[in-house]
Amino acid sequence: MAEQDLCCEIVQSGQWLYDNSVPTDVWIVRQNFEYWYEPDFSNGPEQLNENGEIFQVLFVRGDRRTLGPAKFSLEEAIASAEELIAGQITWTNHLRQKLFGARDYSLTPTE
Repeated sequence: MAEQDLCCEIVQSGQWLYDNSVPTDVWIVRQNFEYWYEPDFSNGPEQLNENGEIFQVLFVRGDRRTLGPAKFSLEEAIASAEELIAGQITWTNHLRQKLFGARDYSLTPTE
């Protein structure tokens, strides 16, 4: 079985103030893999939508990435992020781009 080419991109981005003072990014990442899925240790297929995607919520400050929930649609992911941050996110779409390193969610290409 061939290894899957993992692809992900930021499709929605915004910011909120952690502790009312520290700017923190929020990314909604469309990806073709489930972050925690391991085929050798799974009881079934990855949980992806009908397009073979999932929308992962990430909270980002510098090099730190905190994984939020994954949802089947962009709208569900946005609503989930807003619920977690109590509606304090300002969606600006200041960052929309392909990500590299798959599960590492890097902004710069890796070799």
